[in-house]
Amino acid sequence: MSALEQVRALYEYNEWANNHVLDAAAKLTPEELARELGASFGSIQGNLWHAVGAQALWLSRWQATPPPKIRQLQEGRALEMIREAYAASHHDLRCFVPSVNDEALSGAVSYVDTQGNGQHRVLWQTMLHVANHGTHHRAETALLLTSLGRPPRQLDYVFFELERAGGAPRLT
Repeated sequence: MSALEQVRALYEYNEWANNHVLDAAAKLTPEELARELGASFGSIQGNLWHAVGAQALWLSRWQATPPPKIRQLQEGRALEMIREAYAASHHDLRCFVPSVNDEALSGAVSYVDTQGNGQHRVLWQTMLHVANHGTHHRAETALLLTSLGRPPRQLDYVFFELERAGGAPRLT
């Protein structure tokens, strides 16, 4: 499997795993979703909002477009807004990732970071960073969901590949 194929598979996995965490989060009450649990971004909704925001921000950097506007979550609509943001981000990534070829993958991307500093990085490295960042926050969120009695299904990459192959039983 080429590096390009690996990156594409990783982004398919990213969407698959995000959706399973969102499905588990949908079983929470609004109070549980917003409860301060000591996560990197406080609550489950804080972690989810941060992860999708970072995903959208990096895509804007890769496409050299203005960064997305950060919206405030509305009380009573937090999960709906989070799901909408993930759906939009996943759609945009499904359009972008297939457009990347080997040359672009090894090319550079220039952007301004959140501190206002100019940066210059290799595209494939930043794409792996975003996928890894998502995995970090999904794992943290999965632990919090489990502590509330709402564990997500099995999120390991191997289960994604087994499902994708079409013959694997789903493990919950």
